[in-house]
This record gives sequence, structure tokens and C-alpha cells, in this order.
Amino acid sequence: MSTVGTRVEFRNLTRVFKQKKAEIKALDNVSLTVEAGEIMGIIGYSGAGKSTLVRMINGLDQPSSGSVLLDGTDIAKMPESKLRGIRKNIGMIFQQFNLFTSRTAAGNIEYPLKLQGMGKAERKKRVAELLDFVGLADRGGNYPEQLSGGQKQRVGIARALATNPTLLLADEATSALDPSTTKE
Repeated sequence: MSTVGTRVEFRNLTRVFKQKKAEIKALDNVSLTVEAGEIMGIIGYSGAGKSTLVRMINGLDQPSSGSVLLDGTDIAKMPESKLRGIRKNIGMIFQQFNLFTSRTAAGNIEYPLKLQGMGKAERKKRVAELLDFVGLADRGGNYPEQLSGGQKQRVGIARALATNPTLLLADEATSALDPSTTKE
């Protein structure tokens, strides 16, 4: 993968979900390219397939047919063991925070850095920088249950940025934030 960014390409992407006897087409023959360094927003009604499309980029969901290419490599049918290596370069801000309840705000942000093999002193410094960046310098020792929805979202944003990813995915990243924090 590139160090300046990641090129994302969908080719004839279709995703069908089976519910009882019915089939629901969340994505229907989507073809789209986002060049490295480009910022792309996908908007649409609730249930239109936006989250499904985003989850395809890091292999959290698999297409029924079609290709998902990251810098020319098709990850659509890639085994989980290979996807883990690719995900190291992808930051993901989830719609529902996905924080570890057993870890503090600082611990949640530190987690991907630990997985990356960063040394303890460097991790602590990076976590402090990120907590300050998202306006939570005084909340690092708080557990998710002690944080508001907006604060949890900011921890999720800091965690996604922790490893300086070449690709940042955001699934309604500002939905839990007030307008002034969103603007910030």
C-alpha cells in the first residue's frame, strides 16, 4: 500500500442479504474509484447501503459479487489472515463507537498502537497528543460508561487516527457530536 494514501476501487459490486425467504439488495452493481488523497463523501437515505459499502473497504463485509481493490489488490475474497495486515493501514471511525468497555479512553486509543508494536513510551506520548487533539486531555482515565456519546465518538476518532493510517473510513463519524464539535 502507498504511504501517501490508498486508491479504492469498486468494480461491479453487489451485496445481497437474505432475510427469511426474501433477498434484499443493499448494493447493486456499484462501480466507483476514489484516488489516493481524495476525499469522498457518500450520502443517502437510511438503509441505502452506505455502511455496507464502507465495511467492504476494510473487509468487514464481503460482496456477493464484484471486486474491492485497494491500490490494485482485490480484497473481496481475501482470507482474514491477509486482511489483518491490510487493516493496519486503515483507520475506521464506527457509527456506534465500538469502544472496549474494559479499557479507559486512553486504553482504547492505545490499543491499535500496541498491536502495531509501538514502544510503551512512544504509545503514551501519542495517546496524550490524540486526547488533546480531540479535546479530551482530562478524560484519558475515564471508561466509556463515564463518557457522553460525543466524548465516546471523539475517543473513536482518536483511535482511528492513532496509527496515522493511509486510509481513513468514517461511518457517520460526527452523528454523536454537537455542531460546534463537528465543525472543529
